[in-house]
Amino acid sequence: MNRNLLLLLVLLILPIGTTSAQTIIWSTDFESLTGWTGEDLDGDGYWWFQNSGAESIGFNSGQYLGSYSLGLSPDNVLTSPVFTIPSNASSLNLKIKLGSTSDQDFLETYAIYIQEDGVGSEFDNLLTQGTLSNGGLNSAVDINAAIPNTFAGKSVKIIVRHFNTNNQYLFLVDDLMVESGETLSLSNSPFENFSIFPNPSNDYITLNSNSTITEVQIFNILGQSVMRLQNINSSNNTLNINALHRGNYLVRVIIDGTSQTFKLIKN
Repeated sequence: MNRNLLLLLVLLILPIGTTSAQTIIWSTDFESLTGWTGEDLDGDGYWWFQNSGAESIGFNSGQYLGSYSLGLSPDNVLTSPVFTIPSNASSLNLKIKLGSTSDQDFLETYAIYIQEDGVGSEFDNLLTQGTLSNGGLNSAVDINAAIPNTFAGKSVKIIVRHFNTNNQYLFLVDDLMVESGETLSLSNSPFENFSIFPNPSNDYITLNSNSTITEVQIFNILGQSVMRLQNINSSNNTLNINALHRGNYLVRVIIDGTSQTFKLIKN
């Protein structure tokens, strides 16, 4: 099922007076690499590097991390800083954006792991593994992987591995996030009394909230990010959406570390 259609169905079947919310436990957009480490396990001298300019494949603007496979058989490992998952967290989930800049040589294989700090080896706990099935223009994919709730209360690291790949081109990663999901009563939610108006809209929308809005991101029906505002730190925001084409969009709003997604119609 289409990812956005599934999301809209989830929003429609939630009981009135509740909201499906995700608390962001830890995230990175790779603008800073403080605390990150990399390993070149195959010893070819090529490993992870930081770059920008991958908007054409569906990445957000800014930095990403890449690992080459052109003429290579990489085994490159990327390890996050240590962070702690709260002991009361549940419905844990990892999100990451992956892609390839080549529309021909895109069969990049990856695996993502989680490791409790100082316990076992880095490849003991596999969260997800796969091979890209497309590349080039607008081909980036958002990967979701469930994290066992047994990691709640633990200090952990996320490990991304680019391996089992031969002579393709370039593997890219961005926007890694670990979330805790739950269904909240609106009376206990930071989205109590939140509103987007007018909706439908021709040119401008206003977002009002009792609490401070920190980030707004708008996605088209293909799941591609078409607008992103960060570090807003305001409870009242007016956005110019005049450049968007007519149609349906999803607006993801973050308030107090909790995110919720709303449907928007552009006339």
